[in-house]
Amino acid sequence: MDRERRRRDARRRVARQRFVAGVLAGLIVLAAVVVLVQRSASGSPAASPAAEEPGPAAPLPLQAPGAPASVPASTEAETPPTAAEATPTPKPVAEATPAPTPTPVAVAATPVSAAGRAADQEPTLPERMARMLPGSRQLIAITGKRIGSRSGRLRVYNLTSGHWTRVMDVPAAFGARGLVDGLKRKSGRLQTPTGIWRIGSFVFGRHRTPPRGTRMPYRRIRQDSWWSDEPGTYNTWVTSRTPIDGEHLADAKVQYEYAFDSGYNAPPNEVVIGRGTAIFIHCSEPPGNSLGKYTHGCVAVDRTAMRRLFRILTPARRPSCAVGTLQEGSSTSIWAY
Repeated sequence: MDRERRRRDARRRVARQRFVAGVLAGLIVLAAVVVLVQRSASGSPAASPAAEEPGPAAPLPLQAPGAPASVPASTEAETPPTAAEATPTPKPVAEATPAPTPTPVAVAATPVSAAGRAADQEPTLPERMARMLPGSRQLIAITGKRIGSRSGRLRVYNLTSGHWTRVMDVPAAFGARGLVDGLKRKSGRLQTPTGIWRIGSFVFGRHRTPPRGTRMPYRRIRQDSWWSDEPGTYNTWVTSRTPIDGEHLADAKVQYEYAFDSGYNAPPNEVVIGRGTAIFIHCSEPPGNSLGKYTHGCVAVDRTAMRRLFRILTPARRPSCAVGTLQEGSSTSIWAY
């Protein structure tokens, strides 16, 4: 009797499970039909709310349809299926309409980091200066840390399409007594003046011809080449077979192999007799120099840098030269000019 009852209970359980499975299969087919109808109506898979917001997962049936009837016996009384068991929310809907894979285009369009943008937008030295000489599109910027500094940097910037670009950056040596306010400089003090000027109209040196690629007009130093201290020709190149008051250029064989006038206190800039002459940019001092690597007031860079400068300077850009300190807020700051 008990054995027959157990068999009857097992057959009823299998029938109930088959009923639930059939309901689930019907719901799945119905959901698929709804999705297809919505797709055809909207023309885009993104319009399917079932794909964007899948419902909660439904409990899986205890046994797949078609399973053998030999299931474990149960002594519990048979009860009809509840509403939740009869109509569970189907889970496979989301699997039937997977969300589209994101396109990589958005990743490629991601902008650079804020730090990278800040570095790109940082103004250059010329852009931070208070003013530039009219029409100048090339700047030689010479800087030292403070008044009295005896060394620093020489940089060259070109203005192209509205943007200043650095094209050269080398170490430089100054006068033996360092930088001084150019408006207060006195001749013979071994100091390099600060200020901004238009450079001389030519470059010069000891060779018959300048380095290949030189664009500025070139003058060769000869025995009759002088830089004048006399009032009528103050701070200019003079050719004279007899000695004059000034510097005999042929005596500085190493320094003036390649050189040019910075423009300080010289035409076409303001000229004040007594502030000094011959403030050049030239080759480094030779070994054994009485002042070591420092100068009488000029700015010295190595020979290779001078040759490169000759090739960079461009008359059409109307080059200017600025000398200043890196002390912001001072009257001699490079940014004050």
